[in-house]
Amino acid sequence: MAEAQAICLRNNIPFYSYRLPGSREVVFGAQLTNNIRLFKGFEKHRGEKGFIITPFNPASWSFPFFIQADLTFTDYLTDQEAIVNLRNTVFNTPGRIFTKQDCEHFEYLDELRTLIATLKREGMRKAVLSRTITIPCDSLRIAPVLFEQMRQYHHAFLFFAAIPGKCAWMGASPETFLKYDRNGFFSMSLAGTQPVSTAQNPPQWGEKDIEEQQIVTDYIQNTLKQFFTRHLETEGPITLQAGNVFHLCTFFRSDEQIPPDRIDELVTQLHPTPAVCGIPKKRAMQVITEIEKQERGYYAGYLGPLQATGAFDLFVNLRTMEVFDDALKLYVGGGITPLSDPETEWQETCQKADTLLNLIRQINYGKTTF
Repeated sequence: MAEAQAICLRNNIPFYSYRLPGSREVVFGAQLTNNIRLFKGFEKHRGEKGFIITPFNPASWSFPFFIQADLTFTDYLTDQEAIVNLRNTVFNTPGRIFTKQDCEHFEYLDELRTLIATLKREGMRKAVLSRTITIPCDSLRIAPVLFEQMRQYHHAFLFFAAIPGKCAWMGASPETFLKYDRNGFFSMSLAGTQPVSTAQNPPQWGEKDIEEQQIVTDYIQNTLKQFFTRHLETEGPITLQAGNVFHLCTFFRSDEQIPPDRIDELVTQLHPTPAVCGIPKKRAMQVITEIEKQERGYYAGYLGPLQATGAFDLFVNLRTMEVFDDALKLYVGGGITPLSDPETEWQETCQKADTLLNLIRQINYGKTTF
């Protein structure tokens, strides 16, 4: 798998690798043309197999892409002929060089204070603020090694997807956005955070975390109710571990089937949820754009495999890093409510970043600088 990823990075071939939560099998797919395809919705791509990656803000200059599965194999059945095929495929695509504009501690605290004041003034219930951590390094060499290390996170969705010249992202997401197969639909609301290291057994949740999770649950439930009128099962909230943090989580299931055009409608209404944006959605999106220093791009968008049957497994692009030719850029964020404490929120982003930083330390003799 690492060999195939390295060849694709070197030869500018669009590719994806993923492992579903709880599975041991890693799936690899590559597109053997450099014809960059936009993702135009589930109805338009009916009968196609590949991988979807979409931005946080549908109105941004980051476009939704579809990587078609011209060549696929799993790590259990690595196809040597496919490896030879990849070696013989080379595209000439401009590289992607990072620009560093990370938000340091006190700068982030200022952003948080501004956001909390805005929430109180406007009577908003929640908005999500994020920041980046950039690590200059030989990322094209390191990224395939990092992906291998991620396999220790058994309950996360592992992914590494790259469209040369456009975007490249890798991560271990704990959050299902929407899953669909012949059994029906599945989604979850994930919010509230506390470090595993300091949590009680069982973890005790404070008012801020409970309220934050309830906001997300209400939003997803109300959206799904419009589409699943016969049967919608809700379970939770329960405590879920993701790396070195706990979250509160509620599950939603329905065995109803809906046509592809209705699936497109559902996804449009559901994304982005208050777990990564805020409520009210439109105003939260504006506030995030005004306050955050960096462009989110595909961070907190959704991504995942699409099968020819129409089935898909979509996850929120969280616990994630953008892969440049000369750097890895980690993205971390947290849900902010009028009850939030700026320093606590900064610490939460540090704890979330550790999920990926610990992997970097493992391959770099305990250091996060290269």
